[in-house]
Amino acid sequence: MSRVDLHIHSTASDGIRSPRELVEMAFEKSLSVISITDHDTLDGIPEGADAAAELKIEFIPGVELSVDIEESGLTAHLLGYFPVVDIESLSNESHSLGKAIAYVQGGRSRRNPKILEKLANSNIHIEMETVQLIAGGDVVGRPHIAEAMLNAGYVGSMNEAFNRFLAKGKSAYVERERLSVFRAVEIILESGGLPVMAHPGYIEMDREMLRSLFKRMKGYGLAGIEIYYPSHTASIMQMLKSFALEFELVVTGGTDYHGRSIEAVPLGGTEDGFHIELENVKDFISICRDHSRR
Repeated sequence: MSRVDLHIHSTASDGIRSPRELVEMAFEKSLSVISITDHDTLDGIPEGADAAAELKIEFIPGVELSVDIEESGLTAHLLGYFPVVDIESLSNESHSLGKAIAYVQGGRSRRNPKILEKLANSNIHIEMETVQLIAGGDVVGRPHIAEAMLNAGYVGSMNEAFNRFLAKGKSAYVERERLSVFRAVEIILESGGLPVMAHPGYIEMDREMLRSLFKRMKGYGLAGIEIYYPSHTASIMQMLKSFALEFELVVTGGTDYHGRSIEAVPLGGTEDGFHIELENVKDFISICRDHSRR
């Protein structure tokens, strides 16, 4: 059976592999379809698309936007997939998606110095220049700060950095601005994309609240749910599949690969463990192929 991975991160955001390296890894693993979905940026898409064309791997451009769930006080991530759009034009701030990305990236930029200030209060002194050097690109976030802490010897692992300091509720955590999840759905649709809710198992809602959220998002134009995900249990997947059926949403899946040692599975998963078969997400792939033929 053919395997796919529709949720991957590169050095354009907080992954450790370049877009080309990711495509080459996917080729070595015989994946048939992949999508690079960096956090709040499209910068890795051109390189990834070129490499995929060379190696004849089906490539779906994507992005993962940071969003707020209105009235709940919760945060989440929304995936956007763009089978046939002009990525360069979407990245421009004259476009609604480019403007949204600039807003979210600005939220990160305003947040990061506040995190470093809180760390300094705990006698952990990290310079922003060091963090930016680690990030290498436009998107600088907590994983890069965690890596700087690890490199400086303040923690023994990135996991420790989050668990002790950077995770929500810890001493150096700082909230930041995000898009409304409903507005983010609209923006992706306006941009010719397909909005998909990322790893809903992370959203701290009970079944009825989550069902209500999906019902409302469907009204705004939500296209799909990421059901196949490493940390989703069988019961969570069963619940999400029932929502997909009820609200006529397509099913997607991915590893959320960043290349870091704390991750549960590698890019593409493993043959005898977690992975996503093309057959399991065939409706979503068909929609993407139909878009590309227009």
